[in-house]
Amino acid sequence: MLTQEQINETWSIRAANYNKYVCEELHTDRPAKWLSLIEANAPKEKPLRILDAGCGPGFFYVVLSGAGHKVTGIDGSANMLSHAQKNAADFGVNPELLEGDFGRLPFSENTFDLLISRNVTHTIREHLKVYGEWNRVLKSGGVLLIFDANWHLPYQLGPVREEAIRREREGLSAYGKGFTYDGSYEYIDSELDPEEFRVFGSAMRPDFDIGVLHQLPFEDISFDRDVTEELWSEKEKVMYGATPLFMIRAVKKASKGI
Repeated sequence: MLTQEQINETWSIRAANYNKYVCEELHTDRPAKWLSLIEANAPKEKPLRILDAGCGPGFFYVVLSGAGHKVTGIDGSANMLSHAQKNAADFGVNPELLEGDFGRLPFSENTFDLLISRNVTHTIREHLKVYGEWNRVLKSGGVLLIFDANWHLPYQLGPVREEAIRREREGLSAYGKGFTYDGSYEYIDSELDPEEFRVFGSAMRPDFDIGVLHQLPFEDISFDRDVTEELWSEKEKVMYGATPLFMIRAVKKASKGI
């Protein structure tokens, strides 16, 4: 199975392409919709101390820093952080950016009001360990928000793969190309059960994650299986509709005596 370091290197190769997607998204009306959804589910104090775990080119920290929150972004890919620094400068924000392992965080307990991630948790090798670390750095009553999708299921035989391939063909016909960095197909004629997705097998998310979070000192654990209506472009909806973006919300339990 691929190590976290090998996965980081893979994302370094994809960094320029992913940054292009993020920059295009930042110039649409979707950042305001993201901000509305996040603040509706976050603690109500302002400004919030926020950790963007696996920040990539910096979509969340640009949006959240621009709203006045104190944001720290951490990512294991130096290439991603290079784009992140430029995006921060371009949008006139000044978040703290760190290169490091989001599963071994260099922060004290009870540091953040909100920990947020997008399209990151499918890369984790040990979810119980990482989610436990995220719980550690949250304050009592702090909120965890996870946004991700069942990106592994199109690589497993079954109806999700069939639907993903159908949608990819439709998207390629309508838009000429997909979102891959090298112009290759994501699902058509793709390898089954690739190494980077073997953590999940055929498991369904967010059910998988909810089971992990219930083993940790979280409460008020909830999820929405599809938050794509206002947050995805029409192209994303066509090409990735077989695996819609989900949201998980969990609150860190108050420590005894507090």
